[in-house]
Amino acid sequence: MRLLRQDMCRYAFVLCALALGVMLAACGSTSPPDPQAKKLSPEEVESMLRKYPLRIGDKVKVELSGIPDKMDPMERDIKEDGTINLPFIDNIQAAGKSPSQLEKDITDAYSPTKYVHINVAVTPTARFFYVMGQINNTSGGRYPYTGPITVLQAIATAGDFNAFADRRHVQITRSIDGDIKIVNCRKAIKRPELDLRVYPGDKIFVPRRSF
Repeated sequence: MRLLRQDMCRYAFVLCALALGVMLAACGSTSPPDPQAKKLSPEEVESMLRKYPLRIGDKVKVELSGIPDKMDPMERDIKEDGTINLPFIDNIQAAGKSPSQLEKDITDAYSPTKYVHINVAVTPTARFFYVMGQINNTSGGRYPYTGPITVLQAIATAGDFNAFADRRHVQITRSIDGDIKIVNCRKAIKRPELDLRVYPGDKIFVPRRSF
């Protein structure tokens, strides 16, 4: 009987040890990489950027082809009312639309009343992201989006964190859907998969830490 109790105790001990090992392994494992951290090809980047909405202050190049009247490419700033001005159709809403959506709207505005056939290409030539809060550049504001960039890189562009910054709870608001994500920038230094990509129109806010 005594031997049976000893065997049961050993068996229970082994089970506890195994359960503890599983729990520790789960706690120590890293979370799966954010899909946005995946390295994208230039073609994938271009395709992705065409889905992001244009904003007031962005610059676009509009090309009209396949029409009898030859027109040179037109550079336009998106005005404060969110529109751009084009020949024969005056103002057309651009802010809040992706380049692909704007191409369709311009096509519909010209065809078939002005031209039977027309090809429209809209290319963003200047887009921006925003960094605000506890950064060394106290004015904060907008910064040119020149290509793939991460949260840490964007904050460095804005002058880096100041002494009061809460680096563990940096907020990034996505322009495409308003989704808010929290980035722990202390951890992201050692774990690049936590350093989320920034896209045109995204807003980064660095809160003040509580002492």
